Amino acid sequence: MISAKRLMAIFVSTLALLVGQATAQKQSTAEATIPFEFWIASSYLAAGDYRIELIESRTYIMFRSADGKIVQEAYTLPLDDNSAKDNEANLVFRIEDGRHHLYGGWRRYGKSVVTTESVRPAPSGDSRVEVPIIYR
Repeated sequence: MISAKRLMAIFVSTLALLVGQATAQKQSTAEATIPFEFWIASSYLAAGDYRIELIESRTYIMFRSADGKIVQEAYTLPLDDNSAKDNEANLVFRIEDGRHHLYGGWRRYGKSVVTTESVRPAPSGDSRVEVPIIYR
């Protein structure tokens, strides 16, 4: 029979291991260099380097410029749970009337589409641009 003290030690050790794994996973940062100005829903963002952060869940993401001056949220709808390999992750933009609109992307957590874009067909051909996501 395991004593209460030993059981508590096992519990604390397991909890510390899980917290350590979660912290190690959070340290990975998704970044993208977007070479053109773009729109997320009705919000304009300048071209530049952005950090892409998951906030609370994979359906709420935050774009933060490298200098921290631009912060924009985006709500997404998951399309599937098929994870992209780090070297295949990307953001997808729809081009319409000369403007680039964030359509969605394929990340570690699967494919998703920005909610405001979900009523539109997926862009293809000349109306589609992909920008790689880099994980650091």
